[in-house]
Amino acid sequence: MSQIPAQKVPVLIASTLKPIWDIRAYGKLALSLGETNKYRLNIIGFSPKKPKSASAIRFFSSMRHFDSIWDRILAQPRFLICLLKVRPKVLICCTYEFLPIASFFKSLVGYKLVYDVQENYLANLDLNPALSFKKKGKAIRLIQKAESVKGIDLYLLAEKCYADEMPEKRPFLILENKFHGEIVRKNPFSLGGKKKFRFCISGTITPAFGIWEALIWFKEILKSYPESELEIIGHCPVINLREKLTHIAQEIPQLTLRIDNNPVPHQDLITALKRSDFALLPYQNHPAIADKMPTKLFEFAALGIPVLISSNPKWKAFLDEFNCGYSIDFNDQGLAVSQFENALEQTYFKSTPSESILWKTEKLHFQQAIQNLLS
Repeated sequence: MSQIPAQKVPVLIASTLKPIWDIRAYGKLALSLGETNKYRLNIIGFSPKKPKSASAIRFFSSMRHFDSIWDRILAQPRFLICLLKVRPKVLICCTYEFLPIASFFKSLVGYKLVYDVQENYLANLDLNPALSFKKKGKAIRLIQKAESVKGIDLYLLAEKCYADEMPEKRPFLILENKFHGEIVRKNPFSLGGKKKFRFCISGTITPAFGIWEALIWFKEILKSYPESELEIIGHCPVINLREKLTHIAQEIPQLTLRIDNNPVPHQDLITALKRSDFALLPYQNHPAIADKMPTKLFEFAALGIPVLISSNPKWKAFLDEFNCGYSIDFNDQGLAVSQFENALEQTYFKSTPSESILWKTEKLHFQQAIQNLLS
């Protein structure tokens, strides 16, 4: 007598501004659950086109127009419709914006509620100096109200420092944004003797992440290494910043821009990095950033790409462990060339990074945590 196969548990992973193919929500959380063959996976997130579902995952669109306030408001009823349609047993919210609806309907639908805390959203408000006092106060109240809802069964913290910064978020599981892939093994190498270098800045392009400091630094490097190139690729959500960068690129032929108002596919970022001599992380020395471990450090170390990064004790300790980069001061124009030439004297990747930088060391904890919620 044949056994009836167990029915898969429906899971919904929900975002507003993050794309449906987001490297964390899809590439890490969804695919890790999919590996167990226990869950029927659904993702709702940003998609400029009507999403096509894959064989193992069903996709829904929360937003299609990134800069539209109305589309962001309409994301709420879209999420509710999706929630009632899927009727998940596990709901993972990757944004605070969906938490009020998720909390209200939890008992009616009957699911475990997980909040994936990808950012310290309150601290991040300080990264936007253009935000008026009134708007900042309104945003603070909105975030605090959304994150204080009842019924959250588990918090997933994307940074270790969040456990101290947000002690009210209990119980929690730290799931760092480590590299989703395998380590590219490289022999130790240095870049001394070259006269032409290719630099890359990738990811979210904002002033807080040091884009202006990097451009000034690059101009100084061009005085000694005029054939060098800088590629800036990623999501640039601020219209005014996109316009300014486009204007500057017209004046610097060695600068290539591949920026968009919509999120750029992660694989495009990886491809750009792989053709670079150095990745640049010119982050500003800001309290909202200082204690974080940039996701890109895990990526650079795994891909064997040396990084030039702003000085920070935590980041330097990571670099020193694998010889995968060099700290410089992007604000000091007078030292730009000399610090860069010091970086050229270094030997990179004298030791192969350990698998501790890979997502697969995190996913087992995640899989077990979800299983425990359903037990």
